[in-house]
Amino acid sequence: MKGIKSETGEFLRDILMHPDLTDIQMLTEQFMSEMERGLRGEASSLKMIPTYISADGAPPDDVPVIAIDAGGTNLRIALVVFLNGVPVISRVEKYEMPGSRTEVSSDEFFDELAEKILPFTEKSEIIGFCFSYPAEIFPNRDGKILCLTKEVCVTNAEGLVIGYELLKKLHDKGAEKNFKFTLLNDTAASLMGGVAVKKHDGCDGLAGLILGTGNNTCYVEKGEKILKLNGAQDMIINCESGNFSKALRGVSDEMTDESSENPGEYLFEKMLSGVYHGKVITNTAVLASRKGLLSKGFEEIDPPFTTPELDDFLRGKNNRVLQMCSGNDPEVLREIIDLSFERAAKLVCANVAALCLHCGAGKNSKHPFCVFAEGSAFYNSLLFSEKLQKYVKSYIEDRLSRFVIFKRAENLTLTGAALSALLN
Repeated sequence: MKGIKSETGEFLRDILMHPDLTDIQMLTEQFMSEMERGLRGEASSLKMIPTYISADGAPPDDVPVIAIDAGGTNLRIALVVFLNGVPVISRVEKYEMPGSRTEVSSDEFFDELAEKILPFTEKSEIIGFCFSYPAEIFPNRDGKILCLTKEVCVTNAEGLVIGYELLKKLHDKGAEKNFKFTLLNDTAASLMGGVAVKKHDGCDGLAGLILGTGNNTCYVEKGEKILKLNGAQDMIINCESGNFSKALRGVSDEMTDESSENPGEYLFEKMLSGVYHGKVITNTAVLASRKGLLSKGFEEIDPPFTTPELDDFLRGKNNRVLQMCSGNDPEVLREIIDLSFERAAKLVCANVAALCLHCGAGKNSKHPFCVFAEGSAFYNSLLFSEKLQKYVKSYIEDRLSRFVIFKRAENLTLTGAALSALLN
């Protein structure tokens, strides 16, 4: 009679969800190929969006900036100044992101943003806006919304120019200043936040990684490699890696995509990010129940399990997940969760390896390729970080002879948004 681990592994292979089916070397090569196509302006699942933001320079002292972090779940607004090059954050306010719970119109979306930002305009006319969604950045560092992801619902938002719409609303509300507006996404803000707190000294190459509600990466690129721009300066490139489409997807991934707000888009993100990973595991549990591996109670799971719920289950908490279990269910479910995070770690490792190789960086252990990582799924998961480090060691270090280090700091996106507004 087959053991539970063996039977569960066989089932995951049948539905193409087993991590062994993810070839990390092939995935790295595919990732690099899509990066290069995107930089040339050719059709690619990686948009490789120029940010027109440089990581070089020192901020002026004691100049206040309104730093905004419009994330997948929360909206944070703060006042930031730099004193002797060190960021000082004050007056932080945190709100629910408009459109994260109920659908709102684009007019309501920008009106609510402006209402929350308005009190800060008494202190500064410089705005650094971290926008955690796909946007095409313009050379003047404003940009238009390409789409909204992470299950945030705002009608008629695509194509709207963010700074223009926001500043118009601020002026309507009585803010008469001549605002300076700088737009960047959360991965670029995380990278710039690391630069702001000087966490990059001694590193060879810089990247940003978000694995929270959503997923994305960025890195500092040489201007001559950005072939779709003429005479480009060195700048941060936003890969929009959550849209990468070449990874092997299984039945659970397809189920998750089909039930999402934007089917067919951001397929990579839907395999591993916080807002989707719980749904992927939920769908796998449903399929396992139909197969007879889990009890009948798992055939319908409503609402889907969240990643924090699954983490609590692994930690032994008597929550909804455990209460649904009977017989061998806990052991089977733990194996499904473990192997799902194993796959997620391989996917992220391949993404990081592609960035490192593309940059020709991290060849010396004393000067590693530095990745500023942000996000609850990256840091709060019981399983993810240890599994990622395992693949960084076995694949990036041992096979590729490259060295990568992950760094974090408090409030990277806020300090990064502020530094970007001052330097660019």
